[in-house]
Amino acid sequence: MTAADITATLRGLAEAGYRQFAASLIPGETDLLGVRLPALRRLAKQAALGDWKQLFTELQSATAMEPVMLRGMLPGYAPHATTAERLAAIAAFVPTIRNWSICDSCCATYKFAARHRSEVLPFLLPYLRSPHEYAARFGTVMLLNHFLPAPEWVPTLTELLPQVTCSARYAQMAVAWCACELCLSYPHTAPELLPHLSPVVQQLTRRKMRESHRK
Repeated sequence: MTAADITATLRGLAEAGYRQFAASLIPGETDLLGVRLPALRRLAKQAALGDWKQLFTELQSATAMEPVMLRGMLPGYAPHATTAERLAAIAAFVPTIRNWSICDSCCATYKFAARHRSEVLPFLLPYLRSPHEYAARFGTVMLLNHFLPAPEWVPTLTELLPQVTCSARYAQMAVAWCACELCLSYPHTAPELLPHLSPVVQQLTRRKMRESHRK
């Protein structure tokens, strides 16, 4: 499967109505086709069965949101890739993340991280400490998805979250999201964690916790 095949298939899957809906959820995003996420994931899984590295390279010039996102999913879905190969591709991909949807959808795809946490964590540290909005969000959402479910990693997360100091909106929202889930899942962490977060992130975290209790 080539980049041209991917583009043609995505255009065939695009829905004008869904494009308008998706654009309303992603402020500032104007270059998207309108492909639903389940369909995009199915295509990414199929594409990853072939020469995923070649396709990953071919798609580096893609501009529409969906082929960019599919490119980011390939390292997660490639069935026989090594952890080193996945991380190398992800490192090349992260600078192209331009909105929360691309970030979060691709992070959810990297399930290998939960099987190789000790190897993946050092890779994530520069992103957690990055001043760039979506690099910091990427590192934080990776912690949320693949480290927070493991109780033995809770002390590490409690230590790392305050180190995410990027003040951009979607980075702060990711830290608050992760901090909220951490405090709700492991209540003993709240007094250890919350005082060390910035005032803005503390406020966001407490609001998320209140909203969660109201559901």
